[in-house]
Amino acid sequence: MDISALVNHDGEASVLPRRSLSHPHSLPASSPVTPAAKIPTPKPSQQQMSLKRKRHDPKPIWAYREGEQLPPELRQLQEQQRQQSRPPPPVVVPQAHSRAQPALPSHPPPPRPQPSPNAERNGHAHSDAGAPPPPAVTASGLSRFARPMFHDAQLYDVVAHEVCEFIWATAVNNEAVRNAIADPKVQLEVEARWGQILEKQTDQRLRGVWNTECVIKSEALDVKFESTMTALQHKRMNHALNAQVQQSKIPGAPRPPIDYRHTYETDMFYELDQEGFSTLNPIVQRLISASGTRQKVRVTRDKNTGDFVRAMIKHRIGNLEISSPKTEWDYRIGINLEIDFPGPVDSLKAALEPGKTLESMQRQKDRMSYSWLGAYQIDLTQVTQGTSKNHELELELDSDILIAEADKVRLKQPTEFEDIISGMMNNLRVASRIITHAA
Repeated sequence: MDISALVNHDGEASVLPRRSLSHPHSLPASSPVTPAAKIPTPKPSQQQMSLKRKRHDPKPIWAYREGEQLPPELRQLQEQQRQQSRPPPPVVVPQAHSRAQPALPSHPPPPRPQPSPNAERNGHAHSDAGAPPPPAVTASGLSRFARPMFHDAQLYDVVAHEVCEFIWATAVNNEAVRNAIADPKVQLEVEARWGQILEKQTDQRLRGVWNTECVIKSEALDVKFESTMTALQHKRMNHALNAQVQQSKIPGAPRPPIDYRHTYETDMFYELDQEGFSTLNPIVQRLISASGTRQKVRVTRDKNTGDFVRAMIKHRIGNLEISSPKTEWDYRIGINLEIDFPGPVDSLKAALEPGKTLESMQRQKDRMSYSWLGAYQIDLTQVTQGTSKNHELELELDSDILIAEADKVRLKQPTEFEDIISGMMNNLRVASRIITHAA
């Protein structure tokens, strides 16, 4: 039997291709064929009649050839299905709501991560009601080939996500820390240091099977973090930062201004005795006692005038180490409490190491500070103690802004909590590449 006779009325089934509703190589899920109820049941005397469809019966859409005119009702159906198959138009975000980018990156920063600090590290969320929900996807993300098939405009930065979780659990959602910083004499410090993760046995930089940036489980390794760089690296970073300041000050520059400050200070450490300990906030006393660590009071004075600047206790809450084998430096994210010492400093006993003098224990700090957006400050410091000299680079987040944005998460308000941490990570990475790739 010639099957084409059932669907082609002119016998040219092998000459022209069939029409498809949406694609020449696909068939629609259903076709508007004539219902069986409208086809008359053949009588016994008609069984030998031709099975060819009558000319006036409506043809299904798949029976029409390319170029053949469709009847009005099928053209309308075809247009409706085309409209339904089109993707929705993109949402346009007004430029007025775009956020200022950190000043340092010389390359486009990685896409903003979408962490939710209430998620467990294996990716499953727990039931902590105070943790932030996943952020809404904006239209200012990826496009074309870089955009995944699941229509997400943003990608997931797993390292920045881990940092978000660490800061959230260690500081934001830590009841003891939040109670402590309610005292105006206690400040939260969130800092990121450039340095190297060293194996204690070999004193060599930690190497492993990983070849790219990752968070390490430092508690499972016998390692230490050394925050230092060479004098040449210090010089290169100083030039790079100064260039950023100059570029930000150009009239009409499309970037946030960078403020610069140069200070010379001297630090001296003193033992925290029982009398001085009793002058601290009871909440702080409990935190220090629970840590079981020996605390010291750092007294800072202006190097040139000798004027008193500050006396404080720096109490460590937690650290997170990030290995970055592609660059010269690794990173340490530190959460600390800076506690103003309310007692007299003249009665304190100097903390001297065996064989050291009072003068050799003083730390002379030559510090250049670069701050922008009211949220970040990079300190490039040359520290001299006795005959040794060390160069340090650290980035500090403004804790007031960080906590304020984190509290917006709790209130389910629009927040930049993740953006602040993502900006910190971007600046750590770009500054590392500036030094690593320098000629």
